[in-house]
Amino acid sequence: MKYSEAVDYLDSRIVLGVKPSLDRIRALCTLMGDPQDGYRAVQVTGTNGKTSVSQMISSILRGCGYRVGIFTSPHLETVRERITVSGRNISVNHFAETLTEIAPLVEKAEAMSGETLTYFEVVTAVAYSYFRHSGIDVAVLEVGMGGRWDATNVVNSEVAVITNIDIDHVDELGSTREKIAYEKVGIINEGATVITAEGRKEILAIISERCQEMGAEMRAFGRDFRIEYLLPYRVAGEQPAQIMSVRGLEGTEFTDIKLPMLGKHQVVNAACAIAAAQVYAGPREKADPVAFRDALESLRIPGRLEAFRDHPLVVVDGAHNVLGADRLAAALKGEFEYGKLVIVTSILKDKDARGILRILGAVSDEVVVTENRSARSVPAMKLGTICRMEGITHRVEPVFSSAMEIAYNSAGWDGLVCVTGSLYTVAEARVYFRRQRESREMRQDR
Repeated sequence: MKYSEAVDYLDSRIVLGVKPSLDRIRALCTLMGDPQDGYRAVQVTGTNGKTSVSQMISSILRGCGYRVGIFTSPHLETVRERITVSGRNISVNHFAETLTEIAPLVEKAEAMSGETLTYFEVVTAVAYSYFRHSGIDVAVLEVGMGGRWDATNVVNSEVAVITNIDIDHVDELGSTREKIAYEKVGIINEGATVITAEGRKEILAIISERCQEMGAEMRAFGRDFRIEYLLPYRVAGEQPAQIMSVRGLEGTEFTDIKLPMLGKHQVVNAACAIAAAQVYAGPREKADPVAFRDALESLRIPGRLEAFRDHPLVVVDGAHNVLGADRLAAALKGEFEYGKLVIVTSILKDKDARGILRILGAVSDEVVVTENRSARSVPAMKLGTICRMEGITHRVEPVFSSAMEIAYNSAGWDGLVCVTGSLYTVAEARVYFRRQRESREMRQDR
């Protein structure tokens, strides 16, 4: 099949949603010859920070000389973003060829299990196959949702990273942090090393209990590794950053790292990534602090306080739940200087829109509620109603491009515009800015 046909094939499976079982993906992997067993692996789960930590681990391990495949989700503009090797997305041809190869096996696996494989399961299988074909040393796998029943959980990962645990995806994972924790600790395998930034005693107890059951070892932020110091980096003409120092596992020092991502949560993410990468780097002499530092300093993660223009300054962030919104709000207040803050947001129907808007409204001068292209986007009028009930100064504009123009005009020259609420909103913003850039280039060429 052609690439466009491969995308259509996957899109036909989106409506299938989440089906708690590993039977389907295991059946498919068996038919494929279990490609996921051909390399070492690390899994990353948590409520927030999964993609950032996954990208950081991948960058560090590449800097240490490993050939690394990374699987993340969701994508922003193309499904190929989910599968990369050595920092490069799977090509159009390789994606189409791999899916063409495994499509007949998908049908056989469905016949064996009596159920249809989901979009996520098929894309995960494409990643497994492509990674084997590419001869990677290690796969960094971001869990799609939860952990226990996730399609990444057929891999026998040596390292499990649990960034944090909070309320999200309550219909699938449960309505309490404890229930969600029990789902996420399902990625912990026998003899694994667990890296976590979770700080609540009751959640750490659940992680510890699972570790004892599996003979795994838990290494916790603040106890086994920690941030030594953190300073803002502000130099005229350069992107804002943070200077951090981390005491890693076994007391190894990683000093004066200029992290190009903002927000204290990204510093904690980086500390987790350093600890996870140390496990793979082996003895202390192989965990070269210079390589670790260079890898983090050169990393750029789309949609995480990503800046797009000046006057007003525009940043885009994928905060999509209450915890993410809270961390974003703290970063906006603490990391930027501006005259007026205007937030442009669209939120998905399965999220706590009221909670998110309450947090964003408390730190902004105005909120412009809009919609993204997802069928799950909450209508702008409904978001406007929530804002009115919460006493949030707001405007309603369903058309995203028009919402951006409203925000520009409202923020003014020295203002800050933040686009957030969902990774779908981030994708909408990136397409919007790319079209603006292309339009300027066309005018310049005339």
